Amino acid sequence: MKMASDPMLCLLQVNDSSYPSGAYAHSFGLEEMVDSGVVSTAAELESFLERQVLPTLLCFEVPMFAKAYRAAQQCDPDALLTLDQELDAWRIPAETREASRRIGSQRLELLETLEQEDWITRFWKIQPRGHHLVVTAMELSRVPLEHAARAFAYQTIAGLIAASMKLIRIGQNACQKILRRILCLLGNQIDANLLSEPYGWFNPLLEISSLRHAHSHARLFIS
Repeated sequence: MKMASDPMLCLLQVNDSSYPSGAYAHSFGLEEMVDSGVVSTAAELESFLERQVLPTLLCFEVPMFAKAYRAAQQCDPDALLTLDQELDAWRIPAETREASRRIGSQRLELLETLEQEDWITRFWKIQPRGHHLVVTAMELSRVPLEHAARAFAYQTIAGLIAASMKLIRIGQNACQKILRRILCLLGNQIDANLLSEPYGWFNPLLEISSLRHAHSHARLFIS
């Protein structure tokens, strides 16, 4: 069941929309931003992705992913557990932390079943609800880092794009045009951030939206 001989096929599998991660149930704060009137049009969605999501990916999540990737390549569950705990401190809203762990736990359980590697099993037994970022690094540790990091970033952006189609009046073609433009911006900058230290991104608007979402009277998404 292992795909060590062709890791690119593994990358395609874990990025497929049918992969049971549960990410479709989360908007990561976007639903509350729509309810608050911050994002209501295609132009506002693109601005949100470019000014809020992309800097967070480039300044924090991609460098953190690279650290987790290197620990996974060394089959080092202790280093991965340390990074997993550090992510808890970075993710201020409880909803964001919980969403990351919900998605990560589903991916991790399947990863342990598919790979049956001792170091993965050890991590899973100690932390069965690992953060999505850490688990994705474990999944893609046989893929070259530049491809693995792009796959992780793509999951984030594509997930928000998919959620937007349920939240605002926007069609698939418009979404794909926005996705292509954001991916081009990402591709032009991502390599420069693979070896940098993650230093975070001040993003209070999205964090406040996530905090408010927990108290909404009606919700389409869990987060």
